[in-house]
Amino acid sequence: MAPHRHNTRLGFLCVCLCFCLCGQAQDTLRLSLDSCLSYAYRHNGAVRIAQLAVESAEVSLHSARWQFLPKISSSAGEYWSKNGDQYSSDYNVGAYASVTLFDGMNRWNNYRQSTLTLQQSQLRTQQSCRSVGEQVGNAYLTLLMALEKLHYQLLQLENCRQLQAEGLLRYKVGKILESDYLLLQANLLRAKSEADNLRLTVEECRLTLQSLLNLPENVVLDIMPLDLNPYDTILPPISAVMRSALESQPDIKVARIDVEIARVGVRAARSVYLPSLSLSAGGSFYGGNQGLVDDFGRVITQSGLNSNIGFSLSIPILNYSGAGERLKQSKINLRQAEIEQERQTNEFRQAVTKTYLATRQSLNNYLSSKELEKAYRANYEVCRKRYDEGKVGIVELLRQQDSYLDALNECLQNKYTYILNMKLLELIQNEL
Repeated sequence: MAPHRHNTRLGFLCVCLCFCLCGQAQDTLRLSLDSCLSYAYRHNGAVRIAQLAVESAEVSLHSARWQFLPKISSSAGEYWSKNGDQYSSDYNVGAYASVTLFDGMNRWNNYRQSTLTLQQSQLRTQQSCRSVGEQVGNAYLTLLMALEKLHYQLLQLENCRQLQAEGLLRYKVGKILESDYLLLQANLLRAKSEADNLRLTVEECRLTLQSLLNLPENVVLDIMPLDLNPYDTILPPISAVMRSALESQPDIKVARIDVEIARVGVRAARSVYLPSLSLSAGGSFYGGNQGLVDDFGRVITQSGLNSNIGFSLSIPILNYSGAGERLKQSKINLRQAEIEQERQTNEFRQAVTKTYLATRQSLNNYLSSKELEKAYRANYEVCRKRYDEGKVGIVELLRQQDSYLDALNECLQNKYTYILNMKLLELIQNEL
């Protein structure tokens, strides 16, 4: 019986272990850069908050529309009273309606401001998407660069292992000195350390990107490579870029709406000097008795129908509530909004120009560093052959290796810097 119990207990533990492993299983989500951007626009916290601001502005606009409709109310009541030995009761039921025909454009100004506020909220959502898009693009390309560096570093690590193994054999037969072998060992350790550091960098970049995408903890992000083709090195003229950017940039549109809101504020401040006209109508039915009886002993009931309709005109003559000061302040606000619009437009033009120039510079750096990397790689391959033939020593080989790795890292850095600038330039021109 003991072996049977042991096998039963072991089987139970295996089943529990399988359930634990299934519970800890993680899903892998493979996304391209465009897919990451689309996912971030739907799930990023900053974008979702901006979308809630749009919903709030829609509620305010709906409330402003209701201000144009008539106000309707109804009432009903019944009352009892006693005066000495006399009891009396009465009741009434009524309905009333009123509508403002003209209120100095107050309702229209409120409606216009609510409409402009909604447009601003929608544009600020685009601003949030653009900002998140820049962050996601930067994090995506940083992760992609780290992965590519890790790929090359792993190849280099394998090359260092081969050199160390070959060096050990040469050292044992006396073909190289101990100091040369120690250099090969140190070179291998450095390659391992750099590979480990790059793995940590990859995980750090992955966490940053997952945080921007607001991915669940049980989802592992895997990204797709992004290769450059010859057409990606052709930039449009700056005039076309500037024209597209000014048409699609939400910051400029928000500044324009700020000016329009300030103009509505001026009109609203002037509206206190205008008369207001309203129309009201209503009707009620009343009934009751005063405890009186007629000659036949019947209770006398009094009832009737009241109705009314009329216009109300209000003309401001003297206003001590600071209307003049509010009008002056609204004009100042309008001027400030116009100056701010001009400032933001000029700054945006400068930002687009700087981004365009940075893209051109990064393209030049990438193309030159790409050719330099090819030259250093060819030089290193020749040096490796000469080392295998015994024509050059360890020191020269490692020197050529370091030169090639420096050129490779510079090429990768310039490559992804150019891709990032190019994507930022596209993001500026496209309307989200």
